Amino acid sequence: MNAPLVFADCDDTLFQTARKCPNGNTDGLKCMSTLVDGTQSGFATARQTSFLAWLRAGTVVPVTARSREVLGRVDIEQAPAVVSNGGCIVGADNEIDQEWHSRLARLSRDGPSISDIYAQVTQGLSGDDFRHWIVTENDLDLYIVIKSNRDDYVALAELGQALVPNIPEYWRLHGNGNNLAFLPGWLNKRHAVAYLIDKHRAQSPDTPVIGIGDSSSDVGFMDLCDFAMAPTSSQLWKSVTQDNSWVG
Repeated sequence: MNAPLVFADCDDTLFQTARKCPNGNTDGLKCMSTLVDGTQSGFATARQTSFLAWLRAGTVVPVTARSREVLGRVDIEQAPAVVSNGGCIVGADNEIDQEWHSRLARLSRDGPSISDIYAQVTQGLSGDDFRHWIVTENDLDLYIVIKSNRDDYVALAELGQALVPNIPEYWRLHGNGNNLAFLPGWLNKRHAVAYLIDKHRAQSPDTPVIGIGDSSSDVGFMDLCDFAMAPTSSQLWKSVTQDNSWVG
């Protein structure tokens, strides 16, 4: 029997921040991630913990917007992994996939630099209201992140729409909670997962592949899998049930 290959988003799928936990209470929950200073930041319910244990009957591959460094503070498999929204693939040997890195480096040279776009979209932003940075892996600039310092999701979403004219037309804007990301067209979780699926199926064509995510940005890689799963509390599932006459 071929154990499944599981591509799983992390945040808001396998765990969440304290604020998003049931009743905002973390008592008895498993700590899944920490901040740089060691402060606990992500928590899994008993059901999520059991779910992850069940998934581990197969091979779990994190597919996340987190950088490799930040994923390192998560209590989950580190290799193989797809990090930084597909900007870096970590192989089963825990080494960066240089073939994938070289491919993205070539593509990145075909358009304006990330740093130039970053200067445009962050010009004049209040440091009191927002924090922002460029996500980089292996010395390659990948995409831009803006967060609200006040956890004001509405203000962040409005900012994103206001900044759309400052990004090239082939870039994508993705917002989910307190995260606003500006991504070049060559950067995509889907492309990275497709690369790994092709490699795996060359060796094991009958392995079932499962994709799990909570966000619209996860649909791209979930669509490549044989089966797709989403938390019913997620942004993705809400888009499925909205105006669905069978729910209610």
